[in-house]
Amino acid sequence: MGKLSFLYLGANSPWTYGMAEALAYAHLTHAVQFYDWRTYRILHPQWSSRKPPSLLKRSMHVLPAGYAGRLEKVFRFYLQYLIHSWCQQIKGITGEYPWVIASEPYFTPWLRQVPKEKLIYYNFDDYALYRPEQKNKIIAQEQELITRASITLCASFTQMMTLRERHPDQASQIHHYPHGFVDTYLNPQPEKPPELMTVGYVGNLGDRLDWQLIYQIITACPEVTFVFVGGLDEQIMLEQGNWQKTRQAVLALPNVRHIGKVPSDEVAKHYWSFAVNWIPYIVEHPFNQAACPTKIMDGIASGHPILSTDIPECRLYPEWISIFHNAEDAIALIRQQLDCSKTPQAYKKTFKQLEFAQQHTWKTRARSLENLLLRT
Repeated sequence: MGKLSFLYLGANSPWTYGMAEALAYAHLTHAVQFYDWRTYRILHPQWSSRKPPSLLKRSMHVLPAGYAGRLEKVFRFYLQYLIHSWCQQIKGITGEYPWVIASEPYFTPWLRQVPKEKLIYYNFDDYALYRPEQKNKIIAQEQELITRASITLCASFTQMMTLRERHPDQASQIHHYPHGFVDTYLNPQPEKPPELMTVGYVGNLGDRLDWQLIYQIITACPEVTFVFVGGLDEQIMLEQGNWQKTRQAVLALPNVRHIGKVPSDEVAKHYWSFAVNWIPYIVEHPFNQAACPTKIMDGIASGHPILSTDIPECRLYPEWISIFHNAEDAIALIRQQLDCSKTPQAYKKTFKQLEFAQQHTWKTRARSLENLLLRT
């Protein structure tokens, strides 16, 4: 295999961009973000403030609403042309056609000119959950993409197994590729104590969290400060009663501190500041069953204890993530972890946890992808 290079389509999120950035430390990489006009105006997206590697090119493309939906056929030729042009530009520099990484099924029609042996599908969600009314279309797009791709990467183990069962002929090409984290998320001062008696959560405050359970736990621990860092996500994926009202009650509790949404480059310092990190997700939520929460590696990189409800991906790290099944379990674990936080044993575990974390940075993930492609 010749010199590796990459065209990364859909580097819109911090974790997809983190992967593209890591690849670019060793290989010419072009990271592309796509937005429709309306989403762009709402989000005002910007690239990370981190200094990009010299081999990383970044471009952001804003298109009319419907470019990937009802008007997709209108824009298909243009987007196929764009992708072809980007690939030829990279080939002109490296002499090799780049690997094209597609992180969304809706890219499928635009990739039909990309050689099968150079196509990677990166799955980090059950995409049909975003638009249930388009489930059949999304599954059909994904099926074509998996059939054509040289390899498929799945952020979650659950999705890997689901896609292997759904596509038995491609099972050997479907791999578990969990989220990594950016090097700057690794706690540089593990000896610095966190804020005492704090339990923290970082992420959107939407319907994926078990607000009833959270309320029970927080009211039972008045001596603990619970910190929530994130915006008030109103998107509903699972009917569970008036969860917004329960969330409002949680955020109004006297031992709760709510910090709004923060830039991704500032997230790490919040993880480092919590004595305990937690992931109090609804276990039966289909999104939580299929996802690989970025909070896993971000939390592990803090060096501080992590607690979680029984989410499948969290079960993969029993040494670093303590699972609770009900309020009583959680309360006992929170008090246990807070009581132990100053002991020599806890200090030793912090360093062991950070040693483990260093094996799961995006740079390490990039090397594992290199090795995978060399075997392909």
